[in-house]
Amino acid sequence: MSYAEQLKQFTPRGLWPYLGAVRRWVRAVPPRTHWQKQRLLKDPALQAVAAELALIERASSRIDYNDGMYKGDGVHYYKVGLSAIRCIDGALKAAGKEKVGNLLDLPCGYGRVLRLLVHRFPEAKIAACELERGAVDFCVAQFGAAPFYSSIDLDSLTLGAHFDLIWCGSLITHLNDIPVLALLKFFRRHLSPGGLVVFTTHGDFVARRMPLRDFDYGLTTEQIAAITARYAETGFAYTDYFDRKNYGVSLTSPAWIRGQVGRAGGLREVYFRERGWDEHQDVFGFVSEG
Repeated sequence: MSYAEQLKQFTPRGLWPYLGAVRRWVRAVPPRTHWQKQRLLKDPALQAVAAELALIERASSRIDYNDGMYKGDGVHYYKVGLSAIRCIDGALKAAGKEKVGNLLDLPCGYGRVLRLLVHRFPEAKIAACELERGAVDFCVAQFGAAPFYSSIDLDSLTLGAHFDLIWCGSLITHLNDIPVLALLKFFRRHLSPGGLVVFTTHGDFVARRMPLRDFDYGLTTEQIAAITARYAETGFAYTDYFDRKNYGVSLTSPAWIRGQVGRAGGLREVYFRERGWDEHQDVFGFVSEG
């Protein structure tokens, strides 16, 4: 039993959210996150790749305590960001695209990837888009991003801008089929001609992993049995989180994704890498034909 779990046994339930906030604040204090970044910089594997070493050196170690992607392990946090950069670079190369003038990170969260994007593309105009306004505001203040506030209704979401590159890490992984199609149409509407979108999904690896229970994705045993069975039958399955409506976990096969992209229209596949992001999520790259 962890220290936090032991403390809960002797603390009134009404105080748990406050204790959780204090714990998150303590583990995200700047000296601690800076020290974790310095640990990563000493990693021999990172030191062997000069470009990635330089990215981490320049990247901010300021992590907001509300950042749900930061669980106290700064080394892993930065490695996930680096993995996203590798996927983006691979897709850009496959697309034959060298220049990125403007870039969108959706959903940006509190900048796990964006803090590296601003240094990977220093000449680009970078936009941060997210449902959580505080996360967008953090990215604006810390990384100089242009702010865009997202909407649950992706069909009506219009940013009034077009982008040479859109990075969309782990959003389709939480959407049902109709919102997935709406998101793909959003990409089509907001890409410049020849622009590239790079997005991630839960595919076969996650479907195999779920029943092993090494990571439950926030689902019950019953939900896991149902979602993996449905995925095996159709190539797509979705279930809500127990405390959320219309937001949960999806499993999407490559064939299903390609079928939905065909329905959205105007996008041509140039890149696919199974488990490309953090050796976990599948990565797709599509170029706008508009």
